[in-house]
Amino acid sequence: MKQVNTLLVIALLVITGSVAKAQPIPVELMMGDKYGTVNLTFSKSLKPNSKLGFFHMNTVQFDYKEEYKNSFILQDLLYYEAVKNFHLAGGVVFSKAGFNTTAGIQYVYAGSKTFFLFAPRINLESNPSYDFMTILQYKPQLNDRVKLFTRVQLLNLFDDGGNIKSYQWLRLGLEVKGIQFGLAADFDEYGPHPSVESNVGLFIRKEIF
Repeated sequence: MKQVNTLLVIALLVITGSVAKAQPIPVELMMGDKYGTVNLTFSKSLKPNSKLGFFHMNTVQFDYKEEYKNSFILQDLLYYEAVKNFHLAGGVVFSKAGFNTTAGIQYVYAGSKTFFLFAPRINLESNPSYDFMTILQYKPQLNDRVKLFTRVQLLNLFDDGGNIKSYQWLRLGLEVKGIQFGLAADFDEYGPHPSVESNVGLFIRKEIF
């Protein structure tokens, strides 16, 4: 299984490089009162009008005081668009727990103002874990130069023991010349009987190549 995961990682990294050269990649930095995050998430077809595509998510969390709370998760998935906006996906996930092979489904809608992603998946292991991720982004034009920027990102990760981690990330701001910035609020729940931990601050987001 480790050899299979290694081969998948190498193949997916090559694809990531090809996609990154061809299309802009959105990167967000959030600095809160307790911790900061760097988040990069995108879903792109390999070629125009192709049913094959690539989903990538890379999230790094760094705590200002307690290093053991630092975390990261990297998802690299290939997908096939079975019907319009509906994807079958598979690939690898890498985190502090190690590599896991994963598979799932995705519904993706990308309009001029609205982006929506719903992506349930399962880690293929002896004691599987599951997660549901949802992203809703809306950025209407306010005038010729400025757009309103709103984004909600939700995650629920669990196994047969219940909740492992859940979060709700909220962003409210403006977009000027392709740069988004504004207020950010993260709400996290850890463990099977969690309490809500909040992290409030500012974010800046930009598409890079």
